[in-house]
Amino acid sequence: MYKKDVTLSPWFFLLISCLGFLLLGGRPEISSKEGQGDPMEQREEKLKIFRGKRDQFFKEDPNSPLRERDRKTFKSLLYYPIDLKYAMVGPIEQYPVEPKPLYTHLPTSKGTEKKYVKYGRFKFGWTGKEYVLQIYRPLGGGEPFFPFKDKTSEMDTYPKGRYLFIETMPGGKVLIDFNRAYNPFCEYNEKYTCSFAPEENWLGIAIRAGEKRFR
Repeated sequence: MYKKDVTLSPWFFLLISCLGFLLLGGRPEISSKEGQGDPMEQREEKLKIFRGKRDQFFKEDPNSPLRERDRKTFKSLLYYPIDLKYAMVGPIEQYPVEPKPLYTHLPTSKGTEKKYVKYGRFKFGWTGKEYVLQIYRPLGGGEPFFPFKDKTSEMDTYPKGRYLFIETMPGGKVLIDFNRAYNPFCEYNEKYTCSFAPEENWLGIAIRAGEKRFR
């Protein structure tokens, strides 16, 4: 059977990109796989670029979550100073996917729950104690991420927790850099539906890194 050759418009790919951006209530516009090589190389400079691009997105992009009145006066998001002690390298203990994946339901800003695949866990040490963060993946694919709360929540940072994507490193390890922790979109506009950190990802320590509250 004859098939018509179809060339997809660049607008199609832009639409797909925007849909993926909104899946979790506002992931960063910079991919966790951006660049090549060791993500720790020139880390501080990369973080400054990341923040600059994020501020530009909020100010200028038509998909910015900011209300129009907020965009008019917006200058930049509020961040903790960059501190590389919050950049942690290690392996992820992945959960089995056979005979079927593990699933979990995360609470959302609309009072409902959203289903995710339970991807794995990341262990790290802090001030002599070990902590564990559960990592999730959206149904149907998508990059693993984790929502988390810590002792800064409800004071300096968003009360329901922040998000963070993992960054791959050579040798099968990953980088968990809390300097890139960011708020879900519902912090800026209640029209969005955001998944919140479940109790298993509530940390009893203060993570003074990443994005602060908007107001």
